[in-house]
Order: sequence, then C-alpha cells, then structure tokens
Amino acid sequence: MMKKRSGLLIGIICAAALGIPYLLGWFGLLEYQGLDLLFKARGPRPVNPNIIVIEIDDRAINDFGRWPWPRGYHAELLDILEKYKPKAIVFDILFTEAQAEHPEEDEKLAVQAKKLDNVFFASFFDLKSDKAARGKNPIARKETLPLKELIRNAKGYGFVNIMVEPDGKVRKMPIFISYQGKSCPSIDLMAASLYLDADPFKLHVNTDGNGFMWINFASGFDKFKRVSFSDIPISANQIDAGEKPNIDLNIFKDKVVLIGLTATGAEDYWSTSVSALYPGVGIRASSINTILQKDFISRVFALEIFLIFLFLGAAFGIVVPKRTPFEGLTFFLVVVSGIIISAVLIFRFLNIWMDFATMLVLCFITYPAITLNQFIITRFEKGLIEKELQIASRIQQSILPQSLPQVEGVEIGVKCVPAKHVGGDFYDFIKLIYDFVKLKEDRLGIVIGDVSGKGVPAALFMAKAMADFRGISRDHSEPNEALTAINDKLVEEGVSGMFVTLQYLIYKPKERKIKYSNGGHNPLVWVKSTGDVLSLTQSVGSPIGIIPGSEFTADEFSVSPGDVFVMYTDGISEARDRNNKEFEEKRILDAALFNRRLPAQGLADKLVDEVENFSQGMPQHDDMTVIVLKILRQ
Repeated sequence: MMKKRSGLLIGIICAAALGIPYLLGWFGLLEYQGLDLLFKARGPRPVNPNIIVIEIDDRAINDFGRWPWPRGYHAELLDILEKYKPKAIVFDILFTEAQAEHPEEDEKLAVQAKKLDNVFFASFFDLKSDKAARGKNPIARKETLPLKELIRNAKGYGFVNIMVEPDGKVRKMPIFISYQGKSCPSIDLMAASLYLDADPFKLHVNTDGNGFMWINFASGFDKFKRVSFSDIPISANQIDAGEKPNIDLNIFKDKVVLIGLTATGAEDYWSTSVSALYPGVGIRASSINTILQKDFISRVFALEIFLIFLFLGAAFGIVVPKRTPFEGLTFFLVVVSGIIISAVLIFRFLNIWMDFATMLVLCFITYPAITLNQFIITRFEKGLIEKELQIASRIQQSILPQSLPQVEGVEIGVKCVPAKHVGGDFYDFIKLIYDFVKLKEDRLGIVIGDVSGKGVPAALFMAKAMADFRGISRDHSEPNEALTAINDKLVEEGVSGMFVTLQYLIYKPKERKIKYSNGGHNPLVWVKSTGDVLSLTQSVGSPIGIIPGSEFTADEFSVSPGDVFVMYTDGISEARDRNNKEFEEKRILDAALFNRRLPAQGLADKLVDEVENFSQGMPQHDDMTVIVLKILRQ
C-alpha cells in the first residue's frame, strides 16, 4: 500500500514539476525541436502548383552582373510578364531608396507595376520586440516603405519581416504587424488574398494566440516550381524570333509569382525546420502555400498538455508499483512509443502539433523516480524482514539441541550449516530437524529430517513436526511405530502440500544393537570396523505427512566397536560444483570410509568441509546437516 500511494504521489509531483514550467514557456525550445522532428517524420507534402519562384540565382548574377541590379532589369521583367497575365507578382526585394544612377528607372518600374495592377512591393518594420503580447500583433516602432512612386502605382505593399526563434530557426510568420494604431498585413497575405479574390482583413488564417501563423513547410525549397531570372528575357527573345524558348512563359498565367535572391553567398538565407539553409523567397513561398492550401498547423493548447501531464504522472504512479520490474519497463516503453506515434500521426494527417517532447521528458523522469522509490521502499521493508528473520532464525536454532547427549560407549558429532539466500545477507529459516531422544533403559534415539519448502511455512512446519515427534517418540519404543504415529498426526493436522522426510535410529548400548526406520529420507551410511561401507537403502518408506495410514518397517542389526553411522540431509548429496555436477552419495561413502578413524565430530566437520570445497565458488542452495554416531571400544 505504501508503494502504491507513494508512487501515485511521485507521479503527480513529477507532472506538476514539469507542467508548471511548461505552462510558463520554459520548454519552448525543446518543443520547437520536437516540431522539427515531426516535419522530418511526416515527410514531404504537395505544394500548390500555382506558385512560381523567379530566382536571382548564380546564373542570373553571372549574366546580369553583381547585385544589386538597376531597376530597369525588374521593369523589363514586368514588361515581359505582362503578356502572360500572372495573378499576382511579389517582389521579395526592398526598393526603399532611389537609384543613384539612372533614377528614371524607378519611374519605369512604377509604370510597369501600374500596367499590371497586380504587383506587390516589400516594406520592412523595425519591431519593438520579436514577440507579441498575447492576443495582440507584434508592434513596430518604425516602418521602412518602398519608394513613393512604387506605392502609388503598385497593387499594394506588405512587410517581409522574418521572425527568428531563439535557436536561430524560422518556424512562424506574423500575419499583421501593428504600427501607429493600424494593422499592416504581410506581403504573403496580400498576394494570397489577391489570388483568392478575398479581403486580406477578412481572409481566414489560422494563427496562434499572438497572431503568428505556423509555416507548414511542405518540404525543401526544391519542391516549388522555380525559374532562373535569366531564362525570362532569353525565352522572350526566342519567342519573338520564332524559336523554341528555353521555358514556356505561359506557365506564369494566373500564377502567384515571387521574385527573390537565391544566389550563393546571399544574405537572405535562413534556418528552418526542414533545412539549415532556406532562401527568404522560399519562406515567402511556403507561407503563401500554407494560406492557399489552407494547410494550417494547429497547436494543442498548453493547458490541455498540462492535463495530459497529470494523467501520465498518475498512470505511471498507479501502474508501475503494481507490476513486476519487467512489466513496469514494458509499460514505460509502450507509453513512450504511443506518445511518439500519436504525435507523428496527428501531425501528419490532422496538421495538429502536440507538444510531445516535454511528455517524453516527463516519462523519462517519472518512471525512474517511481522505480527508485519502489527500490528504496523494498530495501527498507526487506531490512525489517531480515531483522525479523534473524530473530526467527535464532529462535529456531534454539529449538534444536543445544548440547550433545553423553552416552557411554558412543561418540556423537553434529554439523549443521543453514543455507543463505543467493545474493542475500540473511540466513534462511532452517528447515532441518535433528534431535536426540533419551529413551528408557538408557537407549538413545536420534532423528534427522528435512521439511519440504523454504521460508516461514517450512520453519513453522519444522517446529510443529519436531514438537510432535518429541512427544510421540516417548510413547513408542519402536522407530517404525513412531514414524507411523507422527505420519498420522501430520496428515490429520498438517498443511496440504507440506511434508517431512525422517530417519529415526535407536541405539541399544547394552545389546550393541541399532534399530532404525526411514520415512523417505536419505539412506543411513554404515562404515564397519572391517572397512566395509554400506548404504542402507532397504525399508525406505514414504515421506511423512502425505499418505494417511502409511506403515513403516524397521531393520535391526548388531554393531561392533569402531563402527560408524552417518545420517545426512540432501543438502550434502545434492551440493553442486561449477559444472553443475552433484556431490552424490558415492563421495559421501568414500569420505566416511577415508575419515572413519577421526572422532565423531571431526568426521562430521570433515564431511561438510569436503562438500564446501567441492562446491567452491557456487552458492549453497540448501541446508546441510550431518550426524555421526561412532561406536567406541570399551
């Protein structure tokens, strides 16, 4: 519960921590980069075929000389275009000062503009700020106009200001600029309005809250129809001479014609979302294309994005704490992929720009923060559990015999090594049972067992089994009868799915006889004084606590001084080395035979040492217990 609540709280805090700065515009440049990626992911779009750019390119500069040219060249261009009736002509060139030489050419240009009655000249504003107050147009403090004779004879004029974002890129265009209380339209809007036979002040253009239109760059500048300035007079002369022209000048009929500089080294180049070098006249063409195609970009409102932030933060806070680490990572990847795919699709098909970059930042902050929080809480909870387990382990250790019984004529050795969890730092609950039962007539009972499973259930079951067996063993003189009785009790009172293997041995000192019974446990090892070693596999019954009514058999045999008996759990026989090979029973027999002359405790220690050497470098996967009973010479 703590994980879930804290995860939700962290998700909301992360969303608010990013959302509020986002609303204040602090992530503007990041979202602009996201817009650039959307343009690249979307790919090219069709451009309006009725837009033609007449380029003053490198070839034109070579043909007509260095820039700027005499105004007469532009007048002659208009004279040629007059015959082919373009719908609108836009000069993306400032004619703000009279020509020093041949000033009559200014008048000639004005006369030609009047004859066509569709020519727009460029003006320029000195703005108070590159930004506009919300709901208002940018405000200018100074206006630079075309020559008066051009204004009088042109269809109109409009500003050609290009607005650059803080990262140096052009992404949007003001449609109107306020100057001396008037709203002055851009030259793009003027030309588009003439083409559409609409009032520029009534033409619908989708803008943001500050009067800027996002330029929907169809693609690179090369997608527009482009003609070199040089080809116009050459083709006109070819037509007059009855020759086939370089270009068919009829292509200008009913078109919007833009005239601008694209020559190498020209200062009129800008960085845009689709190209690092985009000519100014190309930006004009893209702006007009956006208006003519009604291909306006709409941006999702910042407040709506903020609400999405809160939803994402809450979603991470609710989902991740409930899932496994792999499922949480999968959820994170699905959400991130979904945001990117959704942003690309709605931009491509709906022209809606969703600020997805900050959403991704939110995901990359929120998911690790919640995951780290889970880790910290888990470590804290694990620490508490470890302390409880350490206490429980000490309690359980106290259940086992704290001292070895002293019986005349025998030595007893015990070695018990509880397992550790792999990579953990606390002991597992000991699931082994071993006990020494002092029976009447000075007989000694030794029991060893292994409870199925691990952890708390196995620990509790072990405690119950040991307590029950201690009581039962005192009422039954035969080992098989004791196993039958404990089996019935555990079947009746035990837990489904849990069982214990037991081996019960009774030594009769006066008779020098051993009687034992086995309930599903490892075989008893008998190393005779003669040097023979046996694994007593006969009469092995079923594990204790599974089958109701199970009966067990017992074997009895005489022993001799020097005989050694070894009882062990499967943590010994199933220990593995680096090659995943088990220690196995044969090594137990060999070790018991080779070390039979050691004291009982020394033999128990030695056997465990050999297992640990065998498994060197591998984690101990199970508890290991060895009990050695050695018959002494009297």
